[in-house]
Amino acid sequence: MASNDCKTVQQCLSAYYDGELSAGQTAEVARHIEACDECAADLSSFESLSLDFAQTSLPAMPPQLWQKIESELEPVPVPESVTLLRRVADSIGPSPYVAGFVSMAASVLLLLGLGLWYGSEEPGAAIALHSHQGEHDVSHQHLAEFTGVMNDYLKKLHSEPDAAERMLLTRYNGERVDVDGAVRLVGYRPIVSDGLPEGYALASTSVLKMPCCTCVKAVCRRNDGSTLVLFEHDDQEAAWFGDRPSSMATCGDKDCCLIDLDHSIAATWKQGSRNVTAVGVRDQAEVATLVKWLEKKAGRAGVGIEGA
Repeated sequence: MASNDCKTVQQCLSAYYDGELSAGQTAEVARHIEACDECAADLSSFESLSLDFAQTSLPAMPPQLWQKIESELEPVPVPESVTLLRRVADSIGPSPYVAGFVSMAASVLLLLGLGLWYGSEEPGAAIALHSHQGEHDVSHQHLAEFTGVMNDYLKKLHSEPDAAERMLLTRYNGERVDVDGAVRLVGYRPIVSDGLPEGYALASTSVLKMPCCTCVKAVCRRNDGSTLVLFEHDDQEAAWFGDRPSSMATCGDKDCCLIDLDHSIAATWKQGSRNVTAVGVRDQAEVATLVKWLEKKAGRAGVGIEGA
């Protein structure tokens, strides 16, 4: 620890006050406090807070409080927590301080439980918040891994396309499907279900449960045997390709993001309410061909790619 670093010292003040630092750290913090009025004032605030808490009288636990709490908590999903507090208090033995603390803690749990119970009347508010946080955590947790997997996939796709497809299917629980199977799994018809431009043939369609979303992957073969892969997904794939060079361009009538791959390019654009990512594209002209074809098919269908 640098003795002249206020930020570092302030992070240690609580542990310093509680006597939890090593002897060397304690000495460094003490020397810093002697020379720094700001950190000395922060330490003083810890001391004042502790003194105020020590002088606060805790309420006595009313008779038969536990029975009343348990009866009130029957419809609330927190009785186990309250019961655990009761057991802790019983194991410690009678004490006005313990009784007061447990009484306060039980009251907090009761209010929290009731808030969650009645708050759930709001349409999915707590569930939506938890779900959003979970998605955020998963995104950060798997981002680096997912980018690495896609990098390996791209390397294999040029020279070993079949091996690349097997790798991705295995990695993300891929399931080969027909149009009806895709609709069952993702709720919409794949963009390739109405055919491909001249010079392309559909080799396979599958559904992948990728970290970002569940997406439809279509493997297409050109007349010369080379491979082009179309991903249809809900999210924007900005992080799929890591820090590879990218640029924006107009392809057909769509704004596309073009990513420079080792032997080809990738392109992504908005198609209806979802996004399409084409991997293994030769050039911007080929992207424009694909964009125009999909727009034409969507126009004929009259419902875009949303139609099932």
